[in-house]
Amino acid sequence: MDYPKQFSLGSRPLNQLSGWKHCQLRDWWLSVARDVSVLNVFDERGELLSLIIGWVIFRGRLLHDGDSITAGMIEHGAPDIFDELCGRFVCFSLRGEEVLVRTDPAAMMGVVYNAGQQILASSPTILSLFEEQQPDPEVRQALAGGKGEVWFPLCLTPYLGVRRLLPNHALALNSWTAKRVFPLPGGTGRHGDPCIEPEKAIARLGDILRSNIKALLDDGHRVAQLTGGRDSRIVLAASREWHQQMQFQTVVLDQYSCRLDCHIAADIAERFDLNYRQIPFIQPSREELGGWLHRVGHCVEDTVASMCTTARVHDSQSHELTGTCGEALRAPYWYSSDANLGSLSAEGLLNRMGIVTNPYTVSLAQKWLAGLPEGMSVGNVLQFAYAEIRAACWAGPTLYGHKLSLPSISPFNCGQYYREILAIPESYRGDKKVIPALLDYLWPELGEIPFNRARGIDKLRFLRQELRLSMPIPMRDKIKRLIQPLRLYRNPLRRYLT
Repeated sequence: MDYPKQFSLGSRPLNQLSGWKHCQLRDWWLSVARDVSVLNVFDERGELLSLIIGWVIFRGRLLHDGDSITAGMIEHGAPDIFDELCGRFVCFSLRGEEVLVRTDPAAMMGVVYNAGQQILASSPTILSLFEEQQPDPEVRQALAGGKGEVWFPLCLTPYLGVRRLLPNHALALNSWTAKRVFPLPGGTGRHGDPCIEPEKAIARLGDILRSNIKALLDDGHRVAQLTGGRDSRIVLAASREWHQQMQFQTVVLDQYSCRLDCHIAADIAERFDLNYRQIPFIQPSREELGGWLHRVGHCVEDTVASMCTTARVHDSQSHELTGTCGEALRAPYWYSSDANLGSLSAEGLLNRMGIVTNPYTVSLAQKWLAGLPEGMSVGNVLQFAYAEIRAACWAGPTLYGHKLSLPSISPFNCGQYYREILAIPESYRGDKKVIPALLDYLWPELGEIPFNRARGIDKLRFLRQELRLSMPIPMRDKIKRLIQPLRLYRNPLRRYLT
């Protein structure tokens, strides 16, 4: 089987996979699939500081295999230009005789490792090419009973001794221990900055997104996803200057939410004269779906897997632009009452994120919370939870599922973007002002079409969504928690696997 976009690091190169590239870092061998770019980071004297693998936008340009970057030094487990990097990538940095590993800001290029075996890779499947990985039934049991989809939060994987490297952590290969590098005690990122002017921060966010999108367009990558939601709308807004050069598309899944997405996306396309198409969903065979699950090491079992055949047949041979990580603009998991909340319990965190609550998961959530420095605002705790627990542990592993050489890239996923959001005062973010202000800055007219709801008489076609959105978010979450024990949720892949 072929494993596009994947990689490994161990005491020996992974020679059994044809066409893979190999390079040595101190005592370790880094092996990457032929389609993965390898970038060099040098200091001003020409000494190697880091190797970066993956797909990177840097200062308005999409970098390619063999390109080089100049940086000053290694700090916090990565080159000091780390926050300027956008895309899906992993940094392998040298500090003396030590090698440090750090993911991109939301681990969109996932990393798993087995400290006992001293091996690291893109997925448990690649780890198993070095040594056998044993299933961990305790983990699956602990996470059973939640929503129908399967994913493994809080560093977990379905294998004994295999852990996921979270963003904002650096893994030191001399000890095989991961340590948080952001936020740090007394440092930035712990809470909003009252001196920040939100309007100026919004302008900086808009300019970051435009620069990253233009870098992809300049390199010939012009396909973008469009839904009825906020994230893809912001991508469109940031593309205003070049939108006539682009192709926007929506995959037509046989689901209620997707029918609404298609309706709203078509409405937007007609109103703003977009080059737009709807791609028919192609049902996957059991074998092709099984291949997708195998490539991700069974770390995710969700609707995205069912799109494997559709993605292969409609492969655009380009980096498609997505709105992944745009959720960070929406104050994810926040409630309107959080302005008066001084701390967040482990149970409260799990409930908001839709993760089942039991002694096992509560213990892990407590450990994650304890790893944050003192002085964190609840709002910023939830921002980090979104990136480290949800995005990294769900979106990150899915990179390896589709049998495509070029992955999608989100213009949101860069350190500068997250730092700008974390610094905006919590009251402004909690009042959900960021996205309206960002749309006003980028393309105000796009805000005239509601998010995730139809207009006029078409609302009658989507009454379920109208009723859902009329309920406060805490009430919706409570209903979900009441439903979970009834086991009404089913694995969304069940229909294709049976």
